[in-house]
Amino acid sequence: MLGSEGTRRSPARLLVAILAVVLVVAAGCRDDDDDSGDGGGGTGGEPATTAGFDGTTIRLGVITPQTTTAAVIGNPLTAGNQTYFDAVNDDGGIAGKYQVELDVRDSQYTPDVAAQNYAELREDVVLFQQILGTAITNALLPELEDDNLMGAPASLDAEWVHNPNLIPVGGPYQIQAINSLDYWVQTEAPDDATLCVMRQDDLYGEAAMEGVEVAAEAFGFEIGVDTQFAPTATEFTAQLQEIRGGDCDAVYLVSLPTHAITIYGEASAAGYENRWIGQAPTWVSLLAEGELGAYTTEHVWIASEGPQWGDTSVEGMAQMLDDVAEFAPEQEPDIYFAFGYVQAWTVGQILEEAVERGDLSPDGIKAAMEEIGTVSLGGLTGDYTYGNPDDREPPKTSTVFAVDPTVEGSLRALKTSFTSETAEEFDDF
Repeated sequence: MLGSEGTRRSPARLLVAILAVVLVVAAGCRDDDDDSGDGGGGTGGEPATTAGFDGTTIRLGVITPQTTTAAVIGNPLTAGNQTYFDAVNDDGGIAGKYQVELDVRDSQYTPDVAAQNYAELREDVVLFQQILGTAITNALLPELEDDNLMGAPASLDAEWVHNPNLIPVGGPYQIQAINSLDYWVQTEAPDDATLCVMRQDDLYGEAAMEGVEVAAEAFGFEIGVDTQFAPTATEFTAQLQEIRGGDCDAVYLVSLPTHAITIYGEASAAGYENRWIGQAPTWVSLLAEGELGAYTTEHVWIASEGPQWGDTSVEGMAQMLDDVAEFAPEQEPDIYFAFGYVQAWTVGQILEEAVERGDLSPDGIKAAMEEIGTVSLGGLTGDYTYGNPDDREPPKTSTVFAVDPTVEGSLRALKTSFTSETAEEFDDF
């Protein structure tokens, strides 16, 4: 069982796979009738063919924005998925023998389009490697449940932690907010501080706000202005006027990167000098360039997780950069690419477990999830304990980054992979 080790190129794993093949051959393999059908039986032998697995190739679905404003997240995230599996395939594939193929569809960051994507893929994939967006994940959940399929949300809402049809990865948005605000209180916030919030008026914004409220109660600061905007907004003058009149010591921003570019640009032009703390999906490297970069370097932190790009003292970062060098040499440093790589690494371990059990059917994938235990990702994110959905435990570590155009990826870690006492105690999953 692959669990706490979490390494892609495991000699022990290859030995197990080789011994499994030997045992199957010695036992005379299966009858031809047993080599096809709707799923394996968890016997530990060769997995039977099933939807998305033809006996040779494992097909995974990806529903992500390749166009529209959220493409600045979806495209690098998908590139991270692809790079991980390119490396796996180059090593022989899952269990050293099964190639992985991604079938990518453009959701346009719209639930209706994502539903069409899902309908096109549902009968042809083992699981969904990526579903990007909180609203889109919610829209597809009933379909996943009806089809008994699993999907990995590229969204960090704590709501996903115990859902039996989802493969969540990384610390939830609530945890990012709690940890980053603990850092703010410890390092910069004045006594009797007031935090204002500017956020999307959707489930993504609600998830972050839950963490802000927990942090305010625990750390003793006041929540001032809480101003919201539509996910489709392109102009933020009214919200910024509220913030400027709110006596804010800092502002917690929950948005997409395209929003953040406009918001920080307007704040800079208006001479707004307070601290901004952006949820991880607010970031894009364009924020570190030109005149806007001068403003963000002075005023913006990012609440995210994992090590600073290029820190090869972290095992997972060293592995990822080796794979980038070989399979994606044009890839620029990008936190979304790293998340996509982590997401694929997690799914790859679940597929290894399912193959070891001899069952790549939907029931086999769920059983593998329950058996795999704790998945380690080499420090790229914290360890995630799966098992029974009711008992899952997500990582509670976060990293606070400052904008710094002089470092790779333009994000410099201020405090890396830490857990506040309040985050450790948070269990509203």
